Amino acid sequence: MSWRHAVMLAAVLLSGTAAAAEPPPPTRQPPPQQRAPAPRDTAPELSAEDKEVVENLELLESLDTVEDLDLLLELAREEEGANER
Repeated sequence: MSWRHAVMLAAVLLSGTAAAAEPPPPTRQPPPQQRAPAPRDTAPELSAEDKEVVENLELLESLDTVEDLDLLLELAREEEGANER
């Protein structure tokens, strides 16, 4: 290796370590007065009936499932009766 190659290699290595040692540029944040305001809770006020539905939603969903199961059982019984004839 010639001395020119050695100098070029040293220059490349030094420039790489100098670039790695530099901190990244700071990210620019807008001033506090220019930031978008926090979103407000714009949900309408619930009526007493709506509040009751929300409170009992799980029960209502399970009742709907039970009704579906009852319908399936009824259809299965009718099918069994038709097959026995």
